[in-house]
Amino acid sequence: MILRLIVALWLSLSVTPAQAEAVRVSGGEHGDFTRLVIEYPGPVEWKVGRTADGYALRLTEAGVSYDLSKAFDLIGKDRLAGLWVEPDSGALHLGIGCACFAIPFEFRPGTLVIDIRPGAPPKGSSFEEPLESGGEVALTQPPVPRPASKPEIVAPEPTTAPPEPEAAPPEPQTAPSAETYDWTAGFSTNPQDRADSPGPQLALDLSKPGEAKPDLEPLRQSLIEELSRGASQGIVDMAKPRKSPEPETAGAEAADESVDLRLGEAPNLVIRQKGEKPEALSAKGVECVEDEKLNLAEWAEEGPIAEQFGPKLSGLTGEFDRPDPEAVGRAVRFYLNLGFGAEARSILRAFPTEQEDEAVWLSMARILDGEEDPDPVFSGMAACDTSAALWAVLADPEVLTVGQVEKAAILRAFSALPIYLRQQLGPTMVDRFLAMKDFVTATALRDAVLRGTSEPGPEIELMEAAIEKASGSPAASEARLEELTSQSGPTTPAALSALVIQLAEHGQAVSFAQVQAMEEYSKEREGSEDHAKFHFALTLAYGASGDFEKAFDLLPEVPEAGAVLWQLLGQGGRDEDLLDHAALDVGEDPPVAAREAATLIAQRMITLGLADQAARWLAVEPEPPKLLAARVALGQGRAEAALELMAEEEGKSADDLRIAAYQALGDETSAAALYATRDMPEEAGSAMSRTRDWQRLASDGPEVWKAAARNLLGSDASSEGADVEAAPPAGPLEESRRLIDDSVATREALSALLMAVKSPDIPTQ
Repeated sequence: MILRLIVALWLSLSVTPAQAEAVRVSGGEHGDFTRLVIEYPGPVEWKVGRTADGYALRLTEAGVSYDLSKAFDLIGKDRLAGLWVEPDSGALHLGIGCACFAIPFEFRPGTLVIDIRPGAPPKGSSFEEPLESGGEVALTQPPVPRPASKPEIVAPEPTTAPPEPEAAPPEPQTAPSAETYDWTAGFSTNPQDRADSPGPQLALDLSKPGEAKPDLEPLRQSLIEELSRGASQGIVDMAKPRKSPEPETAGAEAADESVDLRLGEAPNLVIRQKGEKPEALSAKGVECVEDEKLNLAEWAEEGPIAEQFGPKLSGLTGEFDRPDPEAVGRAVRFYLNLGFGAEARSILRAFPTEQEDEAVWLSMARILDGEEDPDPVFSGMAACDTSAALWAVLADPEVLTVGQVEKAAILRAFSALPIYLRQQLGPTMVDRFLAMKDFVTATALRDAVLRGTSEPGPEIELMEAAIEKASGSPAASEARLEELTSQSGPTTPAALSALVIQLAEHGQAVSFAQVQAMEEYSKEREGSEDHAKFHFALTLAYGASGDFEKAFDLLPEVPEAGAVLWQLLGQGGRDEDLLDHAALDVGEDPPVAAREAATLIAQRMITLGLADQAARWLAVEPEPPKLLAARVALGQGRAEAALELMAEEEGKSADDLRIAAYQALGDETSAAALYATRDMPEEAGSAMSRTRDWQRLASDGPEVWKAAARNLLGSDASSEGADVEAAPPAGPLEESRRLIDDSVATREALSALLMAVKSPDIPTQ
């Protein structure tokens, strides 16, 4: 292990810094995120990780300088608070001034993009790992260029020394050197602290005579990290040195006792040279396919393709008609570069040879042809930091999450593909990332497809429609899809399927002609890989056209269409369709797929007077609307519960429900008072009349009710308690005249009341 450490140390000292190049850094605001663009003169190996104040970007190749003069011209400092270069390591530091996270990706070779977005970082993001310190401890002498060749390491002499002459006096023991290295003295976890306050040097000197002492800070840092890791895993026992209680020599200082290190099995303990990348492994622990085996761009020459067929496909057989492995591999790679998967497989079948990468080629050929791979080589490699991540996403139609894919590697590999392969594979990749809800990466892939495209074909137009839909422009997306469906071509079925799905999701109607076309397309694709997608679209087409019987018959085969189908039923389904599919038995819960439409269906049920059905649907809502819950409670005869639910609600709808609840409780007085506050005198008078408080009606009621109430109470109601002289008794003729007058007044009051009553609203349907 010591030998490996020494070799790793010497390799780290033998690296020659690269020539510094000015690298321009620019920034821009993009809605809810800030973007940094760093343009290097060529491809670079980079790493981004967390620091105490944000993030840091470090290159494997040192000596690169940055031009930060234009970085903040177009951006503020609310997200990116600061930007500086660490003097020792040359790392670019990003000071974050908000609850944000950074997502870097390589837009093209040599162009690195870092997006700073608000919120929590994606789960499992490798960019949230702490970045190892790049600061180095200053030397007592100015450093000189490290040696380019490995120094000679001389084995130590045997510990048994020749005997001293008896007459020679013993050599006095010298005190320990003042330069003895203390691993723990002045150590801080902050790289800046260590850079500002360098610790002592190692007593071990590996430099040649006349040379400056080497910088051993990387070795010190590596040893501390690995020993700490070993201690956390239980394979290293560590303790601080202890002073010896009984010095052997009187007057001598107490010596430090040695520290015991117990090393055990550590299969995961790996020592690498500083800057060396870890071995690329897939999610299943399998080694990732290297970039060299997937570099399609180099599998064809510059110039017209037609002129390359002869040289690339020549010499497939040699002596005795035996296939030449090198020529066969060249031909297969050439066909893969062109996107001809079937032709590449035919070459391998016709000229069987032993090829190391045959399994990789076969998987790539099936992916290029859009076929299912029975022996997936790229399974689990979506998180690889190589081009294998691109092919893994293409091979797996299952919807992944953003944290399961290595987006930087995917964008890097996709941008390196020839333009015709980007156009061929781009729509599939865009669909994959839109399914992940990663609109930014999908847009970057779209831009890579359009780069160099003069006239986009139907496949590209279909991809653009998906991008427009995801960006919140459904009208533009529908217009593009309708244009594609009006044309006859291989993309017409896919365009119609996308259009039908989009119309159904927005609650718009699908025509009978579109339904018929979807039926034919679905029949044509029975047994194919995309049959499920067309079956899904057909189910929604039935629902959006009003044929819910057929739609619900197909629903068990495509349960993922349930959420949209129930929404369509709640929005525009006929009452009989609603009762057929949404009426629940006692104790029956609504289907899980229908719970997003529970409020909508409950409103329909209470409008039909089915309060118990509405209550069953509303029960699955975690926070049902208060007014709707009050309507349901009132419909179930729970007027008091309805009033409690509306305690803080305001508006006409709430007042109407309150009045209905008061009247259900027989509290006409409260109903009349609420009518009065809303300036509805006729309704207030009607409510007061039901209380039979004629005295109040005669004094405070509406005019039409005042006359009727006074007539009912007699003349005493108008006197209001005033002193009136007693009238002499009336004779028979006078009494008859009074009765006639009272009858006339009563008839007029009743006529006025009848005229004041509003006609009920007559439903039009």
